[in-house]
Amino acid sequence: MIDLDKARRILGNVNVKNVKVKLVSPTPEMQEFSRLSELGLNVEVVEGERPAIVLSDGVTVIYNAAPVDMEYEPFLRTIARMADKAGLKEENLKLEGSGEITVFIAPFCPHCAGAVEAANRIAVANPKIRVRIVDISLFPELGERFNVTSAPTVVINGEIKLVGELSEDELIEWLRRASNDYKLEYFVTLLREGRIEEVMEAVNKNPEDAVLLAGIIERPELMARVGAMILLERLFRSKAEGVEVARGEILKILRSKDTTKVQDAAFILGKIGRKDDIPALEPLLRSEDEEVREAAREALEEIESRG
Repeated sequence: MIDLDKARRILGNVNVKNVKVKLVSPTPEMQEFSRLSELGLNVEVVEGERPAIVLSDGVTVIYNAAPVDMEYEPFLRTIARMADKAGLKEENLKLEGSGEITVFIAPFCPHCAGAVEAANRIAVANPKIRVRIVDISLFPELGERFNVTSAPTVVINGEIKLVGELSEDELIEWLRRASNDYKLEYFVTLLREGRIEEVMEAVNKNPEDAVLLAGIIERPELMARVGAMILLERLFRSKAEGVEVARGEILKILRSKDTTKVQDAAFILGKIGRKDDIPALEPLLRSEDEEVREAAREALEEIESRG
């Protein structure tokens, strides 16, 4: 049973008449939310493909979940915000373009309610941003589509998958990136978190994105740099021409004044380079930096050993 007294406390001071609550082929738990009509909400029960609770008032928030327990109060606060648009961060009113945030949750997840409420606040402030909340215990097939293994997991525009609770500001930043050239920062984030297979899958789908791995070699994040080099070597072994778009960028890094970047570039060229790269590596044998000289020496030996 839903707590109508709590709903009255949260919704009692706002005009909820214009907020529509659509129960789509509701489960028994979802059906309980029809009682919100007692508070003046416009509640409608309809048939559909998948059970859902849909909130709309120029804004669309879809729950493929029953917002009970820890999810109940954020659900009610979302209705209150839809009714009066109050308490919203000013900067969140300035997002441009459309998008979709999907938040995957699980029962008794301590961090899911915060992720859901952050996403819902953004949707209320930006009507072109649609939010969907999915309970992976009820709809595991939706989680499998994005290989969701923990909650909360947030997917932006069906492409950017972020694991763990995200603040409102973090979600806003990723939405802005998603509308621009987001992939470099996204790959860095994945590699920093050890999610190397996801980057491999993305590059296999879009081979031209291998060039981003070269850019990551210049980044300060050690885990990201190591992951990028591992991926480049794997790509080379599976299909040598797959790294060609990256190889040219790596050659440019050899001219950097940053010896760490030069050392990493020389190292990976030893793994993926060809004889044409030898003239670019040979000057490094005279470097003042011992580690650069050693990296260049090993790279030259590896390239020559491949014939």
